[in-house]
Amino acid sequence: MSTPSISPAIKDALSALADQDLKSGIKRKFTADSSRVDKFSHDLGEFYLDLSKTHISDELVSSYLGFAKEVNFEQKRHEFLAGARINNSEDRSVLHALLRDSSNQGIAMVEPDTLEQAASSKAQFIDQYHAIQSKLDTRDVPVADIIHVGIGGSSLGTQLVFEALKQLNSLIKVHFIGNIDAHQLVDVLNQCRPESTLVIGVSKTFSTAETLQNLDSIATWFRRSGVSEPLSQFYGVTAAPSKAMDYGIASDNVVSFPNWVGGRYSVWSSVSLSAALVIGIERFNELLDGAAELDKHFYQQPLESNVCFLSAMLDHYYGNFLDVKSRAIFAYDFRLRSLVDYLQQLETESNGKDRQRDGTQVDQQTSPVVWGGVGTDVQHSVFQMLHQGTALIPSEFILVANADHQMDDHHQELLANGLAQTAALLAGQDLETIERLYKSENLSDATKHAKIFSGDRPSSTILLDKLTPKALGALLAFYEHRTFCFGVLTNINSYDQMGVELGKRLAKQVKPLLSEEANSDETQKSAEEFDPSTLSLLAKIKNSLD
Repeated sequence: MSTPSISPAIKDALSALADQDLKSGIKRKFTADSSRVDKFSHDLGEFYLDLSKTHISDELVSSYLGFAKEVNFEQKRHEFLAGARINNSEDRSVLHALLRDSSNQGIAMVEPDTLEQAASSKAQFIDQYHAIQSKLDTRDVPVADIIHVGIGGSSLGTQLVFEALKQLNSLIKVHFIGNIDAHQLVDVLNQCRPESTLVIGVSKTFSTAETLQNLDSIATWFRRSGVSEPLSQFYGVTAAPSKAMDYGIASDNVVSFPNWVGGRYSVWSSVSLSAALVIGIERFNELLDGAAELDKHFYQQPLESNVCFLSAMLDHYYGNFLDVKSRAIFAYDFRLRSLVDYLQQLETESNGKDRQRDGTQVDQQTSPVVWGGVGTDVQHSVFQMLHQGTALIPSEFILVANADHQMDDHHQELLANGLAQTAALLAGQDLETIERLYKSENLSDATKHAKIFSGDRPSSTILLDKLTPKALGALLAFYEHRTFCFGVLTNINSYDQMGVELGKRLAKQVKPLLSEEANSDETQKSAEEFDPSTLSLLAKIKNSLD
Protein backbone atom coordinates (compact mmCIF):
# COMPACT_ATOMS: atom_id res chain seq x y z
CA MET A 1 0.00 0.00 0.00
CA SER A 2 1.30 3.46 -0.89
CA THR A 3 1.97 6.06 1.76
CA PRO A 4 -0.20 9.21 1.31
CA SER A 5 2.06 12.12 0.37
CA ILE A 6 -0.54 14.93 0.40
CA SER A 7 -2.58 15.60 3.52
CA PRO A 8 -6.38 15.57 3.13
CA ALA A 9 -6.58 19.28 4.02
CA ILE A 10 -4.13 20.36 1.30
CA LYS A 11 -5.64 17.96 -1.22
CA ASP A 12 -9.15 19.29 -0.55
CA ALA A 13 -8.00 22.91 -0.85
CA LEU A 14 -6.25 22.26 -4.16
CA SER A 15 -9.18 20.24 -5.52
CA ALA A 16 -11.52 23.13 -4.71
CA LEU A 17 -9.19 25.58 -6.48
CA ALA A 18 -9.06 23.29 -9.51
CA ASP A 19 -12.87 23.16 -9.70
CA GLN A 20 -12.99 26.94 -9.51
CA ASP A 21 -10.25 27.34 -12.15
CA LEU A 22 -12.03 25.02 -14.58
CA LYS A 23 -15.18 27.12 -14.27
CA SER A 24 -13.72 30.61 -14.31
CA GLY A 25 -10.60 30.23 -16.50
CA ILE A 26 -7.57 32.51 -16.68
CA LYS A 27 -8.89 35.62 -18.43
CA ARG A 28 -11.08 36.52 -15.46
CA LYS A 29 -8.03 36.53 -13.23
CA PHE A 30 -6.68 39.51 -15.18
CA THR A 31 -10.01 41.32 -14.82
CA ALA A 32 -10.09 40.67 -11.08
CA ASP A 33 -6.49 41.82 -10.41
CA SER A 34 -4.96 44.71 -12.35
CA SER A 35 -1.55 43.99 -10.81
CA ARG A 36 -1.52 40.36 -11.96
CA VAL A 37 1.32 40.72 -14.49
CA ASP A 38 3.63 42.46 -11.98
CA LYS A 39 2.70 40.04 -9.21
CA PHE A 40 3.39 36.88 -11.19
CA SER A 41 6.35 37.97 -13.32
CA HIS A 42 9.94 37.67 -12.14
CA ASP A 43 13.03 39.49 -13.40
CA LEU A 44 16.12 37.40 -12.66
CA GLY A 45 18.57 39.56 -14.57
CA GLU A 46 19.55 36.92 -17.08
CA PHE A 47 15.96 36.12 -17.96
CA TYR A 48 12.43 37.29 -17.28
CA LEU A 49 9.67 34.82 -16.44
CA ASP A 50 5.99 35.68 -16.90
CA LEU A 51 3.61 33.20 -15.22
CA SER A 52 0.57 35.46 -15.36
CA LYS A 53 -1.07 33.55 -18.25
CA THR A 54 -1.18 30.36 -16.16
CA HIS A 55 -3.67 29.42 -13.43
CA ILE A 56 -1.37 30.78 -10.73
CA SER A 57 -3.10 32.75 -7.96
CA ASP A 58 -2.45 33.96 -4.43
CA GLU A 59 -4.63 31.12 -3.16
CA LEU A 60 -2.70 28.52 -5.16
CA VAL A 61 0.65 29.78 -3.91
CA SER A 62 -0.63 29.83 -0.33
CA SER A 63 -1.83 26.23 -0.58
CA TYR A 64 1.50 25.06 -1.96
CA LEU A 65 3.42 26.92 0.74
CA GLY A 66 1.41 24.83 3.21
CA PHE A 67 2.18 21.73 1.15
CA ALA A 68 5.90 22.64 1.21
CA LYS A 69 5.84 22.80 5.01
CA GLU A 70 4.19 19.40 5.23
CA VAL A 71 6.90 17.77 3.09
CA ASN A 72 9.72 19.67 4.87
CA PHE A 73 10.73 21.25 1.56
CA GLU A 74 13.27 23.71 2.94
CA GLN A 75 14.98 20.98 4.96
CA LYS A 76 15.19 18.78 1.88
CA ARG A 77 16.58 21.67 -0.16
CA HIS A 78 19.25 22.17 2.50
CA GLU A 79 20.09 18.45 2.49
CA PHE A 80 20.50 18.57 -1.30
CA LEU A 81 22.79 21.61 -1.11
CA ALA A 82 24.77 20.21 1.81
CA GLY A 83 25.54 17.01 -0.08
CA ALA A 84 23.39 14.60 1.92
CA ARG A 85 22.79 11.30 0.13
CA ILE A 86 19.40 12.24 -1.26
CA ASN A 87 19.74 9.64 -4.03
CA ASN A 88 18.74 7.01 -1.49
CA SER A 89 18.32 4.08 -3.91
CA GLU A 90 21.99 4.37 -4.94
CA ASP A 91 23.24 5.89 -1.66
CA ARG A 92 24.75 8.93 -3.43
CA SER A 93 24.91 12.67 -2.99
CA VAL A 94 23.79 14.96 -5.80
CA LEU A 95 26.59 17.47 -6.29
CA HIS A 96 26.38 18.87 -9.82
CA ALA A 97 25.86 22.44 -8.56
CA LEU A 98 29.41 22.35 -7.18
CA LEU A 99 30.73 22.21 -10.74
CA ARG A 100 29.68 25.83 -11.29
CA ASP A 101 30.18 27.06 -7.72
CA SER A 102 32.78 25.13 -5.76
CA SER A 103 32.26 27.49 -2.78
CA ASN A 104 28.67 26.16 -2.59
CA GLN A 105 27.33 29.61 -1.62
CA GLY A 106 28.98 29.11 1.76
CA ILE A 107 26.76 26.18 2.72
CA ALA A 108 28.61 23.62 4.86
CA MET A 109 28.93 20.21 3.21
CA VAL A 110 28.27 16.87 4.87
CA GLU A 111 31.58 15.76 3.36
CA PRO A 112 33.81 18.88 3.16
CA ASP A 113 36.29 17.15 0.84
CA THR A 114 33.79 17.43 -2.01
CA LEU A 115 34.35 21.19 -2.18
CA GLU A 116 38.05 20.60 -2.77
CA GLN A 117 37.26 17.92 -5.35
CA ALA A 118 34.94 20.29 -7.20
CA ALA A 119 37.45 23.13 -7.23
CA SER A 120 40.22 20.76 -8.28
CA SER A 121 38.09 19.29 -11.06
CA LYS A 122 37.27 22.72 -12.45
CA ALA A 123 40.91 23.86 -12.33
CA GLN A 124 42.09 20.60 -13.89
CA PHE A 125 39.63 20.95 -16.75
CA ILE A 126 40.81 24.50 -17.45
CA ASP A 127 44.44 23.31 -17.48
CA GLN A 128 43.61 20.39 -19.75
CA TYR A 129 41.61 22.64 -22.04
CA HIS A 130 44.59 24.99 -22.49
CA ALA A 131 46.95 22.05 -23.08
CA ILE A 132 44.65 20.58 -25.72
CA GLN A 133 44.08 23.96 -27.35
CA SER A 134 47.85 24.52 -27.50
CA LYS A 135 48.31 21.18 -29.28
CA LEU A 136 45.54 22.00 -31.72
CA ASP A 137 47.08 25.39 -32.49
CA THR A 138 50.33 23.73 -33.60
CA ARG A 139 48.76 21.13 -35.89
CA ASP A 140 49.90 21.12 -39.51
CA VAL A 141 46.29 20.68 -40.60
CA PRO A 142 43.76 22.75 -38.58
CA VAL A 143 40.81 20.93 -37.05
CA ALA A 144 37.70 21.46 -39.14
CA ASP A 145 35.46 18.77 -37.60
CA ILE A 146 35.03 17.31 -34.14
CA ILE A 147 33.09 14.07 -33.76
CA HIS A 148 31.62 13.94 -30.27
CA VAL A 149 30.67 10.36 -29.38
CA GLY A 150 28.44 9.91 -26.36
CA ILE A 151 24.88 8.98 -25.51
CA GLY A 152 22.19 10.62 -23.38
CA GLY A 153 23.73 12.86 -20.74
CA SER A 154 27.14 12.40 -22.33
CA SER A 155 25.95 14.28 -25.40
CA LEU A 156 22.65 16.17 -25.16
CA GLY A 157 23.81 19.04 -22.95
CA THR A 158 27.04 19.53 -24.86
CA GLN A 159 25.16 19.61 -28.16
CA LEU A 160 22.77 22.22 -26.78
CA VAL A 161 25.65 24.41 -25.55
CA PHE A 162 27.51 24.11 -28.86
CA GLU A 163 24.48 24.99 -30.99
CA ALA A 164 23.37 27.83 -28.72
CA LEU A 165 26.70 29.55 -28.16
CA LYS A 166 28.89 28.92 -31.20
CA GLN A 167 29.58 31.92 -33.40
CA LEU A 168 27.58 31.98 -36.62
CA ASN A 169 30.86 32.04 -38.58
CA SER A 170 32.57 29.27 -36.59
CA LEU A 171 35.18 27.40 -38.65
CA ILE A 172 34.84 24.19 -36.59
CA LYS A 173 31.79 21.96 -36.87
CA VAL A 174 30.93 19.50 -34.10
CA HIS A 175 29.03 16.35 -35.05
CA PHE A 176 27.23 14.48 -32.26
CA ILE A 177 26.99 10.70 -32.46
CA GLY A 178 24.83 9.05 -29.82
CA ASN A 179 22.78 6.62 -31.83
CA ILE A 180 24.10 3.14 -32.54
CA ASP A 181 22.30 3.39 -35.90
CA ALA A 182 25.14 3.47 -38.44
CA HIS A 183 23.08 5.59 -40.82
CA GLN A 184 23.91 8.53 -38.57
CA LEU A 185 27.56 7.55 -38.30
CA VAL A 186 28.05 7.09 -42.03
CA ASP A 187 26.38 10.42 -42.72
CA VAL A 188 28.80 12.19 -40.36
CA LEU A 189 31.90 10.41 -41.66
CA ASN A 190 30.97 11.40 -45.21
CA GLN A 191 31.18 15.04 -44.12
CA CYS A 192 34.64 14.74 -42.54
CA ARG A 193 38.25 14.36 -43.68
CA PRO A 194 40.48 12.22 -41.42
CA GLU A 195 43.41 14.65 -41.49
CA SER A 196 41.28 17.49 -40.06
CA THR A 197 39.00 15.51 -37.73
CA LEU A 198 39.22 15.15 -33.96
CA VAL A 199 37.25 12.48 -32.08
CA ILE A 200 36.08 12.96 -28.49
CA GLY A 201 34.61 9.89 -26.81
CA VAL A 202 32.54 10.66 -23.70
CA SER A 203 31.51 7.96 -21.25
CA LYS A 204 31.44 8.11 -17.47
CA THR A 205 32.64 4.51 -17.14
CA PHE A 206 34.20 4.28 -20.60
CA SER A 207 32.37 1.00 -20.94
CA THR A 208 29.11 2.16 -22.58
CA ALA A 209 28.55 -0.38 -25.34
CA GLU A 210 27.10 2.00 -27.93
CA THR A 211 29.87 4.55 -27.41
CA LEU A 212 32.68 2.02 -27.67
CA GLN A 213 31.20 0.43 -30.79
CA ASN A 214 30.92 3.82 -32.47
CA LEU A 215 34.51 4.66 -31.49
CA ASP A 216 35.70 1.33 -32.93
CA SER A 217 33.95 2.04 -36.22
CA ILE A 218 35.42 5.55 -36.44
CA ALA A 219 38.90 4.15 -35.77
CA THR A 220 38.35 1.67 -38.60
CA TRP A 221 37.35 4.55 -40.89
CA PHE A 222 40.59 6.35 -40.03
CA ARG A 223 42.66 3.24 -40.82
CA ARG A 224 40.91 2.65 -44.13
CA SER A 225 41.68 6.28 -44.97
CA GLY A 226 45.40 5.66 -44.45
CA VAL A 227 45.83 6.85 -40.84
CA SER A 228 48.04 4.24 -39.18
CA GLU A 229 47.51 5.44 -35.58
CA PRO A 230 43.96 6.80 -35.43
CA LEU A 231 43.77 6.86 -31.63
CA SER A 232 46.33 9.67 -31.63
CA GLN A 233 43.44 11.86 -32.81
CA PHE A 234 41.09 10.52 -30.13
CA TYR A 235 40.35 12.11 -26.77
CA GLY A 236 38.53 10.40 -23.91
CA VAL A 237 36.36 12.24 -21.38
CA THR A 238 35.50 10.00 -18.45
CA ALA A 239 35.32 9.45 -14.70
CA ALA A 240 37.37 6.26 -15.26
CA PRO A 241 40.65 7.46 -16.87
CA SER A 242 42.30 4.04 -16.64
CA LYS A 243 39.52 2.54 -18.77
CA ALA A 244 40.09 5.13 -21.50
CA MET A 245 43.81 4.40 -21.43
CA ASP A 246 43.12 0.66 -21.57
CA TYR A 247 41.10 1.37 -24.71
CA GLY A 248 44.24 2.86 -26.23
CA ILE A 249 43.85 6.60 -25.74
CA ALA A 250 47.09 8.31 -24.64
CA SER A 251 47.11 9.58 -21.08
CA ASP A 252 47.66 13.17 -22.31
CA ASN A 253 44.44 12.84 -24.28
CA VAL A 254 42.30 11.68 -21.35
CA VAL A 255 40.21 14.34 -19.61
CA SER A 256 38.57 13.33 -16.34
CA PHE A 257 35.66 14.47 -14.20
CA PRO A 258 34.55 13.39 -10.70
CA ASN A 259 32.68 10.12 -10.30
CA TRP A 260 29.86 11.95 -8.50
CA VAL A 261 28.83 13.83 -11.65
CA GLY A 262 25.49 12.46 -12.85
CA GLY A 263 25.00 11.97 -16.58
CA ARG A 264 22.09 14.33 -17.24
CA TYR A 265 23.73 16.93 -14.98
CA SER A 266 27.19 16.70 -16.54
CA VAL A 267 26.96 19.59 -19.01
CA TRP A 268 28.85 21.74 -16.46
CA SER A 269 31.88 19.43 -16.48
CA SER A 270 34.58 18.40 -18.94
CA VAL A 271 31.86 16.38 -20.69
CA SER A 272 31.37 19.65 -22.59
CA LEU A 273 34.96 19.66 -23.87
CA SER A 274 33.96 19.65 -27.54
CA ALA A 275 31.69 22.67 -27.06
CA ALA A 276 34.33 24.48 -24.99
CA LEU A 277 36.93 24.00 -27.73
CA VAL A 278 34.63 25.87 -30.12
CA ILE A 279 33.12 28.59 -27.92
CA GLY A 280 36.26 29.13 -25.78
CA ILE A 281 36.91 28.50 -22.11
CA GLU A 282 36.03 32.08 -21.17
CA ARG A 283 32.50 31.73 -22.54
CA PHE A 284 32.20 28.29 -20.96
CA ASN A 285 33.08 29.81 -17.58
CA GLU A 286 30.41 32.48 -18.17
CA LEU A 287 27.93 29.62 -18.67
CA LEU A 288 28.91 28.33 -15.22
CA ASP A 289 28.62 31.82 -13.73
CA GLY A 290 25.09 32.21 -15.06
CA ALA A 291 24.08 28.89 -13.52
CA ALA A 292 25.69 29.86 -10.20
CA GLU A 293 23.64 33.07 -10.10
CA LEU A 294 20.45 31.07 -10.57
CA ASP A 295 21.66 28.65 -7.89
CA LYS A 296 21.85 31.60 -5.51
CA HIS A 297 18.25 32.52 -6.30
CA PHE A 298 17.13 28.94 -5.68
CA TYR A 299 19.14 28.70 -2.44
CA GLN A 300 18.11 32.02 -0.93
CA GLN A 301 14.81 33.23 -2.36
CA PRO A 302 11.65 32.58 -0.31
CA LEU A 303 9.40 29.98 -1.89
CA GLU A 304 6.62 32.46 -2.65
CA SER A 305 8.99 34.27 -5.06
CA ASN A 306 11.26 31.36 -5.99
CA VAL A 307 10.81 30.74 -9.73
CA CYS A 308 12.00 27.13 -9.48
CA PHE A 309 9.46 26.28 -6.79
CA LEU A 310 6.62 28.24 -8.40
CA SER A 311 7.14 26.55 -11.77
CA ALA A 312 7.30 23.09 -10.19
CA MET A 313 4.21 23.97 -8.16
CA LEU A 314 2.32 24.68 -11.39
CA ASP A 315 3.60 21.45 -12.94
CA HIS A 316 2.30 19.55 -9.92
CA TYR A 317 -1.04 21.37 -9.86
CA TYR A 318 -1.70 20.81 -13.55
CA GLY A 319 -0.83 17.13 -13.39
CA ASN A 320 -2.56 16.21 -10.19
CA PHE A 321 -5.58 18.52 -10.04
CA LEU A 322 -6.34 19.55 -13.64
CA ASP A 323 -5.58 16.13 -15.19
CA VAL A 324 -2.82 17.43 -17.47
CA LYS A 325 -0.66 14.71 -19.03
CA SER A 326 1.92 16.73 -20.98
CA ARG A 327 3.75 20.05 -21.14
CA ALA A 328 4.92 21.71 -24.35
CA ILE A 329 8.05 23.83 -24.72
CA PHE A 330 8.62 26.08 -27.73
CA ALA A 331 11.93 27.86 -28.29
CA TYR A 332 11.59 30.78 -30.68
CA ASP A 333 15.28 30.70 -31.51
CA PHE A 334 16.86 28.15 -33.84
CA ARG A 335 19.98 28.05 -31.69
CA LEU A 336 17.90 26.37 -28.96
CA ARG A 337 16.72 23.59 -31.27
CA SER A 338 18.12 20.88 -28.96
CA LEU A 339 16.62 22.33 -25.79
CA VAL A 340 13.49 20.15 -25.84
CA ASP A 341 15.54 16.96 -26.29
CA TYR A 342 17.75 18.03 -23.39
CA LEU A 343 14.78 18.81 -21.15
CA GLN A 344 13.01 15.58 -22.08
CA GLN A 345 15.88 13.64 -20.58
CA LEU A 346 16.34 15.99 -17.63
CA GLU A 347 12.72 15.90 -16.54
CA THR A 348 11.33 12.55 -17.65
CA GLU A 349 14.38 10.50 -16.66
CA SER A 350 14.46 12.32 -13.32
CA ASN A 351 10.77 12.35 -12.46
CA GLY A 352 9.17 9.63 -14.58
CA LYS A 353 8.84 7.31 -11.60
CA ASP A 354 6.06 5.19 -10.10
CA ARG A 355 7.75 4.62 -6.73
CA GLN A 356 7.97 6.88 -3.72
CA ARG A 357 11.24 7.29 -1.89
CA ASP A 358 10.36 4.41 0.45
CA GLY A 359 9.68 2.09 -2.50
CA THR A 360 5.90 2.13 -2.25
CA GLN A 361 3.62 2.96 -5.19
CA VAL A 362 3.14 6.67 -5.88
CA ASP A 363 -0.26 8.16 -5.17
CA GLN A 364 0.24 11.12 -7.53
CA GLN A 365 0.94 11.80 -11.18
CA THR A 366 4.66 12.26 -11.66
CA SER A 367 6.47 13.60 -14.74
CA PRO A 368 4.29 14.88 -17.56
CA VAL A 369 5.25 14.06 -21.13
CA VAL A 370 7.67 16.83 -22.13
CA TRP A 371 7.62 17.71 -25.80
CA GLY A 372 7.79 20.70 -28.12
CA GLY A 373 9.77 22.21 -30.94
CA VAL A 374 11.17 25.33 -32.54
CA GLY A 375 8.96 28.23 -33.70
CA THR A 376 7.72 29.10 -36.21
CA ASP A 377 7.94 25.68 -37.89
CA VAL A 378 5.99 23.98 -35.15
CA GLN A 379 3.13 26.49 -35.35
CA HIS A 380 2.01 24.84 -38.58
CA SER A 381 1.61 21.43 -36.98
CA VAL A 382 0.94 20.96 -33.28
CA PHE A 383 -0.54 24.38 -32.53
CA GLN A 384 -3.85 23.25 -33.98
CA MET A 385 -4.09 20.84 -31.05
CA LEU A 386 -2.97 23.44 -28.52
CA HIS A 387 -5.69 25.87 -29.55
CA GLN A 388 -8.61 23.59 -30.32
CA GLY A 389 -7.72 20.11 -29.06
CA THR A 390 -9.59 18.42 -26.24
CA ALA A 391 -6.55 18.10 -23.97
CA LEU A 392 -5.39 20.93 -21.72
CA ILE A 393 -1.67 21.38 -22.42
CA PRO A 394 0.31 24.08 -20.58
CA SER A 395 2.88 25.63 -22.91
CA GLU A 396 6.18 27.41 -22.35
CA PHE A 397 7.51 29.96 -24.83
CA ILE A 398 11.17 30.95 -24.82
CA LEU A 399 11.90 34.19 -26.66
CA VAL A 400 15.18 36.06 -27.22
CA ALA A 401 14.68 39.82 -27.57
CA ASN A 402 17.93 40.57 -29.42
CA ALA A 403 19.33 38.38 -32.18
CA ASP A 404 23.00 37.91 -33.09
CA HIS A 405 22.41 38.67 -36.76
CA GLN A 406 21.49 41.85 -38.60
CA MET A 407 18.32 40.61 -40.33
CA ASP A 408 15.97 42.57 -38.10
CA ASP A 409 12.86 41.98 -40.20
CA HIS A 410 13.23 38.21 -39.72
CA HIS A 411 13.67 38.57 -35.97
CA GLN A 412 10.71 40.90 -35.54
CA GLU A 413 8.52 38.43 -37.43
CA LEU A 414 9.76 35.61 -35.18
CA LEU A 415 9.06 37.54 -31.98
CA ALA A 416 5.68 38.69 -33.24
CA ASN A 417 4.65 35.10 -33.85
CA GLY A 418 5.78 33.93 -30.42
CA LEU A 419 4.01 36.75 -28.58
CA ALA A 420 0.87 36.35 -30.69
CA GLN A 421 0.59 32.66 -29.89
CA THR A 422 0.64 33.26 -26.13
CA ALA A 423 -1.98 35.97 -26.54
CA ALA A 424 -4.16 33.74 -28.73
CA LEU A 425 -4.00 30.80 -26.34
CA LEU A 426 -5.32 33.05 -23.60
CA ALA A 427 -7.88 35.09 -25.55
CA GLY A 428 -9.48 32.51 -27.81
CA GLN A 429 -12.15 33.56 -30.29
CA ASP A 430 -15.92 33.43 -29.79
CA LEU A 431 -18.76 33.23 -32.29
CA GLU A 432 -19.65 36.91 -31.98
CA THR A 433 -16.10 37.92 -32.91
CA ILE A 434 -16.08 35.51 -35.85
CA GLU A 435 -19.33 36.90 -37.22
CA ARG A 436 -17.97 40.43 -36.97
CA LEU A 437 -14.59 39.63 -38.59
CA TYR A 438 -16.02 37.56 -41.41
CA LYS A 439 -19.27 39.46 -41.94
CA SER A 440 -18.70 39.99 -45.67
CA GLU A 441 -17.63 36.41 -46.43
CA ASN A 442 -20.98 34.65 -45.95
CA LEU A 443 -19.47 31.76 -44.04
CA SER A 444 -21.56 28.69 -43.33
CA ASP A 445 -22.54 27.97 -39.74
CA ALA A 446 -20.23 24.94 -39.77
CA THR A 447 -17.28 27.08 -40.86
CA LYS A 448 -18.05 29.73 -38.26
CA HIS A 449 -18.14 27.16 -35.47
CA ALA A 450 -14.92 25.58 -36.75
CA LYS A 451 -13.21 28.92 -36.13
CA ILE A 452 -14.16 29.04 -32.42
CA PHE A 453 -11.23 28.92 -30.00
CA SER A 454 -12.03 28.36 -26.34
CA GLY A 455 -9.07 30.37 -25.03
CA ASP A 456 -8.05 30.16 -21.38
CA ARG A 457 -5.19 27.85 -22.40
CA PRO A 458 -2.25 28.33 -20.02
CA SER A 459 1.18 29.46 -21.15
CA SER A 460 4.28 30.89 -19.53
CA THR A 461 6.93 32.99 -21.25
CA ILE A 462 10.66 33.12 -20.63
CA LEU A 463 12.29 36.18 -22.19
CA LEU A 464 16.06 36.43 -22.61
CA ASP A 465 17.56 39.78 -23.54
CA LYS A 466 20.27 37.97 -25.55
CA LEU A 467 21.33 34.34 -25.80
CA THR A 468 24.56 34.81 -23.85
CA PRO A 469 26.48 32.07 -22.01
CA LYS A 470 25.27 33.48 -18.68
CA ALA A 471 21.65 33.52 -19.83
CA LEU A 472 21.85 29.93 -21.07
CA GLY A 473 23.53 28.82 -17.84
CA ALA A 474 20.80 30.43 -15.75
CA LEU A 475 18.08 28.90 -17.94
CA LEU A 476 19.44 25.36 -17.62
CA ALA A 477 19.98 25.69 -13.86
CA PHE A 478 16.38 26.92 -13.52
CA TYR A 479 15.12 23.73 -15.16
CA GLU A 480 17.41 21.58 -13.00
CA HIS A 481 16.13 23.06 -9.75
CA ARG A 482 12.55 22.98 -11.00
CA THR A 483 13.05 19.24 -11.52
CA PHE A 484 14.30 18.89 -7.93
CA CYS A 485 11.31 20.81 -6.56
CA PHE A 486 8.84 18.62 -8.44
CA GLY A 487 10.54 15.51 -7.09
CA VAL A 488 10.14 16.74 -3.52
CA LEU A 489 6.44 17.53 -4.05
CA THR A 490 5.80 14.06 -5.49
CA ASN A 491 8.01 12.30 -2.90
CA ILE A 492 10.18 10.51 -5.46
CA ASN A 493 13.92 10.13 -5.96
CA SER A 494 14.72 12.33 -8.96
CA TYR A 495 18.30 11.12 -9.23
CA ASP A 496 18.24 7.46 -10.20
CA GLN A 497 17.14 6.05 -13.56
CA MET A 498 16.32 2.41 -12.99
CA GLY A 499 13.82 2.46 -15.84
CA VAL A 500 16.57 2.49 -18.48
CA GLU A 501 18.26 -0.66 -17.21
CA LEU A 502 15.84 -3.48 -18.06
CA GLY A 503 15.74 -2.79 -21.80
CA LYS A 504 19.54 -2.54 -21.94
CA ARG A 505 19.89 -5.88 -20.15
CA LEU A 506 17.42 -7.61 -22.45
CA ALA A 507 19.16 -6.15 -25.52
CA LYS A 508 22.22 -8.18 -24.58
CA GLN A 509 20.06 -11.31 -24.65
CA VAL A 510 18.35 -10.38 -27.91
CA LYS A 511 21.50 -9.67 -29.92
CA PRO A 512 22.77 -13.29 -30.00
CA LEU A 513 19.34 -14.39 -31.25
CA LEU A 514 19.94 -12.32 -34.39
CA SER A 515 23.31 -13.89 -35.11
CA GLU A 516 24.72 -17.28 -36.03
CA GLU A 517 24.86 -18.12 -32.33
CA ALA A 518 21.06 -18.31 -32.27
CA ASN A 519 21.00 -22.10 -32.42
CA SER A 520 23.27 -22.71 -29.43
CA ASP A 521 21.72 -24.34 -26.38
CA GLU A 522 22.56 -21.35 -24.19
CA THR A 523 20.97 -18.88 -26.60
CA GLN A 524 17.86 -21.02 -27.01
CA LYS A 525 17.49 -21.14 -23.24
CA SER A 526 17.73 -17.33 -23.17
CA ALA A 527 15.03 -17.10 -25.86
CA GLU A 528 12.57 -18.89 -23.58
CA GLU A 529 12.39 -15.75 -21.42
CA PHE A 530 10.77 -13.71 -24.19
CA ASP A 531 7.10 -13.33 -25.03
CA PRO A 532 5.57 -14.83 -28.22
CA SER A 533 5.38 -11.45 -29.98
CA THR A 534 9.07 -10.71 -29.48
CA LEU A 535 10.04 -14.23 -30.59
CA SER A 536 7.89 -13.89 -33.73
CA LEU A 537 9.52 -10.56 -34.60
CA LEU A 538 12.95 -12.07 -34.02
CA ALA A 539 12.14 -14.94 -36.37
CA LYS A 540 10.96 -12.57 -39.11
CA ILE A 541 14.07 -10.43 -38.84
CA LYS A 542 16.31 -13.51 -38.78
CA ASN A 543 14.63 -14.88 -41.91
CA SER A 544 15.10 -11.52 -43.61
CA LEU A 545 18.79 -11.43 -42.64
CA ASP A 546 19.27 -14.96 -43.95
